[in-house]
Amino acid sequence: NALPQHSTCACRFFPSCPSAMIYICKAACMPCKACDAACSTCSKSVNECCSSVSNFFGPITQNPLGGYVIGTWCAMGIVIVCMAYTVSKVRCDEPKPVCGVDIALAVLHSCFAYYIQRRLVSALCDVPPSTMSHSEIAAKARHVMMYDIGFCLYFFIFGASFFYNCTVFDSFRNCEGTGPAWIAAALMIFYGFGIFNYVICWFACQCCCGAFEPSKHQPAAGGVIMGAPASAGR
Repeated sequence: NALPQHSTCACRFFPSCPSAMIYICKAACMPCKACDAACSTCSKSVNECCSSVSNFFGPITQNPLGGYVIGTWCAMGIVIVCMAYTVSKVRCDEPKPVCGVDIALAVLHSCFAYYIQRRLVSALCDVPPSTMSHSEIAAKARHVMMYDIGFCLYFFIFGASFFYNCTVFDSFRNCEGTGPAWIAAALMIFYGFGIFNYVICWFACQCCCGAFEPSKHQPAAGGVIMGAPASAGR
C-alpha cells in the first residue's frame, strides 16, 4: 500500500519520523514527571515535619494529663496574646495592671501544667502508663496531690486566679479597646471552672476503672490464690 502523498513528503524531509514522535511524546510527559517529583518531595518534607512535631510533643501527649497540658498551653497562649494586645492599644492606665497580672498568671498556669505532669510521670518511675492499671495511676496521682509542695502552693494560686478574674471587669468598662481583655478574663474564669471539673472527672474515672479491673491475685480453680505461698504441713 502506498503512503499518502503528504506523509511521503514529511518523511522525505524527516527520515526518522517514528523515533522523533517518541521523543516528542516523552517531552510532553516531562512536566507531569516534574510535578510528580515535586509533590513527592513536598509530601516527604511534610511527613518529616509532622514526625518532628510528634516526637517533640510525644513525651507530653503519650503520658497521663497530656490533654490537660496541651489545652492549658493553648488557652494561656490566647490569654497572653489578648492581654498584651490590650496593653499596647489602650490609653487609660486602669486596665494595664490587670493585664500584667493575668499575663503572669497565664505563664504560671502553663508552667504548672507541665510541672505536675512531670511529677506524676516521675512518681510512676518512668514505667509506661499503658502497662499500669488505672488504680495504680490513681494511687500515684493521689500521692502527688497530698505530698507535693508545688501542688499544695498552686492549689491556692489557682483559686485566687479564678476569683481575681471574676472581679476585674469593672476595670475595663470605662476604657476603649479593652475587648481582647474581656475575652482573656472570661477565658481565665472558664479555664478555672473547666480544669477543676476536668481534674475531678479524670481522677474519678481512674478510680472507677480501677475498681472494675481484674486483680493481679485473682483466685484460681480450687480456691488457691495465685502467687500465695503454700501452707506448711498439708
